[in-house]
Amino acid sequence: MRKLFTVTLGMLCAASIMGCGVKADNTETQETTIAQESTVTKEAEEINETNESAPITGGWGINNNFDGTDNANAMSAFEKATEDLDGYRYDVVAVLGSQIVAGTNYLYLCRAEIVVPDAKPEYVILKVYEDLEGNAEITGNLRLLEGKEGWEYNDANPYMDENEEVKAAFDKALEGLTGAEYKPIAYIGHKDNSYAVLTKITIVSVEPMTSLSVVYITATESGAMIDNI
Repeated sequence: MRKLFTVTLGMLCAASIMGCGVKADNTETQETTIAQESTVTKEAEEINETNESAPITGGWGINNNFDGTDNANAMSAFEKATEDLDGYRYDVVAVLGSQIVAGTNYLYLCRAEIVVPDAKPEYVILKVYEDLEGNAEITGNLRLLEGKEGWEYNDANPYMDENEEVKAAFDKALEGLTGAEYKPIAYIGHKDNSYAVLTKITIVSVEPMTSLSVVYITATESGAMIDNI
């Protein structure tokens, strides 16, 4: 059995983290399981994706390509915002998106750790603001998996192509799902035989809606169901 559950990162759009405009939705939407069509939880607001590299003024654009080498402006802002950090380190795993304001907000998935011997990593969503003069600073962060009892962060390579077992479970759990496209971004943690994968989810409709979610997959021996972890 493989169980799949998604938690939308609508909290990223809270004023304390991003201060962005969002579409509110207080209902639960539906998603299919391997065995049958059932529900997908959309527990919070969604961040809109644009089809262009530059986001709409005031709105967040989720990237199609998350590689730092293809997001030079975002990486420049990140370097400036983190160059004076002392005792703590952020490594960019994915450049998630951006928002045009009076300057630009950038969003990153980072592997973070205290700079001490044998430090354990954690995964955070980091927000950086760069003003019109090119000055940049960290303005928010969110620790993924925080408060989830028994879960441990992945301390190895986070990319799915380097984690065959996780990728196989992810792909298997999504077999037969319709109505949405799931693009895994990074494997961020585990608990027993369950995995947490940060994922870009696009609801397929006349007006597609895109969100960033943590997808939890439990690999067992038969069947499939949504598990409220």
